[in-house]
Amino acid sequence: MPREPTTPEKDELPLLRGENLVLSLPPLPPLRVPKLMVRPSGLVAILAAAQDAPPILERALLETLAGDRPAQTGRVFFLGQDLERSSPGWARMHGLSLLTDEEGYHKGYDTTKSVEANLRRSPGSSLPTWLFRFLPLEEQLSTQAGNLSPVERRWLALGCALAPRPRLLLLERPLEGLPALPREALLERLVRINLEEGIAFCFTAQPSPLLQTAASSVYRISSGRLTAD
Repeated sequence: MPREPTTPEKDELPLLRGENLVLSLPPLPPLRVPKLMVRPSGLVAILAAAQDAPPILERALLETLAGDRPAQTGRVFFLGQDLERSSPGWARMHGLSLLTDEEGYHKGYDTTKSVEANLRRSPGSSLPTWLFRFLPLEEQLSTQAGNLSPVERRWLALGCALAPRPRLLLLERPLEGLPALPREALLERLVRINLEEGIAFCFTAQPSPLLQTAASSVYRISSGRLTAD
């Protein structure tokens, strides 16, 4: 049996760690991932339309993280916990799953108190299905969590469940209660809410080439705007 990986300091634990993984992806050939290391500050969730399926690798890792897809070989650790030794759906039960609703989702555990159940009770809301690289945050705003709208508080709950460290959540569709933003002004007028917990949110009206450019480039948040380094 493979040795337990060495455990670094708590704040250095990777969000997701995999070693010698072979993931089953029928009808496609198995996916081989010799080594995977994802740190808590290395991900950002982007809301995708229901018809947009994430790339096969991201999908496989999401399902593995949720405990719905056991690896054929190798081991997967979530914040140092061996998912192989956890019951199916362990991550989902703790509000950590990013998967959309699927057959069998409600079997085996109660979701009435889960983050996902709270989000699904909101008309027009759905869960993120994409994982992208983290866009560094270098600014904090003064908005208090108690002053947020119900919609914003629901996304705060998801953000708190996702990570103990700051990250950027980009939602590429309108959310109820939030005004649409002009496409040409996305980089200047992203609605940014910094919370007491240190999680930053960016709500956008629609997918935009400008947004994709920002996410794929080196940008920082300065004086209320996204500016290139």
